[in-house]
Amino acid sequence: MVHDRKVNQVILIIFDDIRASQLFNLINEGKLPNISIIANNGIKCTNCITSYPAITFPCYGNIITGSYSGYFPKEGNGVPLYHWLDRTDPPKEKKKPPFIRNYGDRAQLLKINRDIGSNVKTIFEQANEGNFLSATSFLYRGANFFALAENFFDVAPIFKNIENAFRNPGSFFPNKEVPKITVGYVSHTDDIMHAKGFDHPDFQNLIIECDKYIGSLMKTLKQLGYYDETAIGIITDHGNYKAKNVIDLKPFFNKLGLIPYNPDTGKGDFDANIGSLGFFNFPGETWYHHPTITQLENLHSSGPKKIQINVFNELWKISGVKYMYYRDDNNDPNKGIIHIKRLEEKSGKILNAKIEYEGAGKEQKSRYIYENLDVYGYEHHEKSAKLVNNGKFTIDEWLNATNEIDFPIIIDQLPRYFKNPRSCDIIISTLGEYSFNYEHGKTMGSSPYSHDIGTRSSMVVPFIIGGSSNIPQKELSYCKTTDMVPSLLELLGVKSDKSVVGKSVI
Repeated sequence: MVHDRKVNQVILIIFDDIRASQLFNLINEGKLPNISIIANNGIKCTNCITSYPAITFPCYGNIITGSYSGYFPKEGNGVPLYHWLDRTDPPKEKKKPPFIRNYGDRAQLLKINRDIGSNVKTIFEQANEGNFLSATSFLYRGANFFALAENFFDVAPIFKNIENAFRNPGSFFPNKEVPKITVGYVSHTDDIMHAKGFDHPDFQNLIIECDKYIGSLMKTLKQLGYYDETAIGIITDHGNYKAKNVIDLKPFFNKLGLIPYNPDTGKGDFDANIGSLGFFNFPGETWYHHPTITQLENLHSSGPKKIQINVFNELWKISGVKYMYYRDDNNDPNKGIIHIKRLEEKSGKILNAKIEYEGAGKEQKSRYIYENLDVYGYEHHEKSAKLVNNGKFTIDEWLNATNEIDFPIIIDQLPRYFKNPRSCDIIISTLGEYSFNYEHGKTMGSSPYSHDIGTRSSMVVPFIIGGSSNIPQKELSYCKTTDMVPSLLELLGVKSDKSVVGKSVI
């Protein structure tokens, strides 16, 4: 369905790992004059909420599709994390053990285009007709030109390829028409943030450098007469934080006698990926099956001592663990319970809460219930207090109630994550107090800088749409990252796909 068109082209720039306050502080200091022009003459939001967990590959995919993780055989994005185990019941003829997907391995990265599944569509696929350019965007399904950067460590080619597609479209597309939709992805900000930190001059300088390239792009669009018919969207996938402590977890698992899962042999006791959030997989009936709660309470390690352990009890012994999440045994894609545990540090007691969910996609509703104490502190805030121990609410109702506090929309997000067959069995969180940099049996460095937790430092990102004078000038008090794609499509006069959970802010 096509309706009134406000622009003829859209360009979406996705930066990796920049908090909203970090970008807008640079704007306010006059260091990003070109992004400032786009923001101040269009739509901007300093309080855009990303998806949980705040990790690149699910967050990025959710921006590009406008959807979230879910029961991907029927609905939702099939990518729950950047590291996941293929936990679906195997066909009878399938003999290989479940594989581990790790998008940190560049050989596996582009498989995300298949992994997202057939029940969501990228912005390119939703637009149907036209030329579509991906400029170093690894999720490019539906694009008819994928431009790789010649030098992975240089941001210039990303923006130059976009400029060249407008200057000389015949070099990119047989019909010699400019791209209707362009997505440019800047991963370099994430690389520097992890290596040096958000408080390092190189992090800010790279953002300032990107602003200059955006200025060059704007100049080119004006010279060619395309600027006033082009919408430019700018967004980031997640924010960041600095952990107070970094610890090597290998000795902890060795002491328990737990052997990391080997996908070549199908043997092992656990698979884990742990920053400040920890994602744990354990075997059920087989490694293809998620374990029951009883099986998690009675896990037998395969180490020399063959120790029987209660997984829940042992994970609480990891330094700094404050929260634990896991699914109920009786869940299905349309109805179920997510269990929430919080450690009360003063008393040492475990507090209990749960999320009840029903429905799927944009129709999903979730209810938050606690026993003795509100584990998220929602009751201390007027808007969120009205939803606690009450009925089931939609994502936009949770967004309205929690966008100004920590754990925004987590009541909606946890069910979406755990419904995915590729999700883990147990999540733990230290809320950034400790980071472990542990992945599949190895400690991968000692950087304290990360971005996975559910506090505002990781969950609040910038949202900007500007360029064309046909875009209204307004500042949003809040929105969500999945609102970007339906907004850009509306400007093009295109109706977003039924799988989109976000909504247009136009």
